[in-house]
Amino acid sequence: MKFQILTMRAILLLAVVVGFVSPVFADSTVRVARTQENALNDLVRELPLATGSWREQLRRRSAIQERLYLHELRMRGEGLPFEMAAMFSSNYSAILSALVEDRITEDLGRELLSIHRQLLDRTRRWLAKRVRDEDFPQELADNVTYFRAELERQALPLAEVPENLRTPVVNGYEAWVGELIAWGESCGGLAPGRIARLRAKLAELERFERLYKADGVLQPYEREKLHERLLEQALEVVEVVSR
Repeated sequence: MKFQILTMRAILLLAVVVGFVSPVFADSTVRVARTQENALNDLVRELPLATGSWREQLRRRSAIQERLYLHELRMRGEGLPFEMAAMFSSNYSAILSALVEDRITEDLGRELLSIHRQLLDRTRRWLAKRVRDEDFPQELADNVTYFRAELERQALPLAEVPENLRTPVVNGYEAWVGELIAWGESCGGLAPGRIARLRAKLAELERFERLYKADGVLQPYEREKLHERLLEQALEVVEVVSR
């Protein structure tokens, strides 16, 4: 029986890091991930310094990276039974990989990540119960399999994504901001006003990305302009999150 998730119907109507992660294995732990070079957390490390001292900038970025890394561990099922954690980690990688590789839209990626979080929350609530529904693990596996199949059904094969339209660094950054927003909402780490500001900045960058790609060709100067906006926004995001 499928969980009653409101966004499931929306996903079925929509027509949207493997490479994202470098696995690290421990003897008795599930795969944990590090972000892809020049994307997500690692992107922040490469941003040029703007205002304030170098040490101050580095301190802020490092603190944000740590917060997001902890969020990523949670999204990958840290603390869950091994098989459940492995399933969530694989699903999270698949969604982010498809986003970074331009194989799905930002909207579908957000829908799938939202469902991923809902399934995680239900799993943690189930584990916290003293009397548990014995059917839950199988239902969970069925749901993850179902939505993973939806991802594969709606994602373009990588070979069909035009090379000159791929923007993995930009997509990785957008996913990074999206996960910062999710982290801020889930733990109350960001005030509503700051979350609204992050959403606005993310929407602005995505709007320009769609504009530059609309004619099916991303010219070199358009790519440079897109990255200029990315760097400007990234510096502002660091300021917003670290206030």
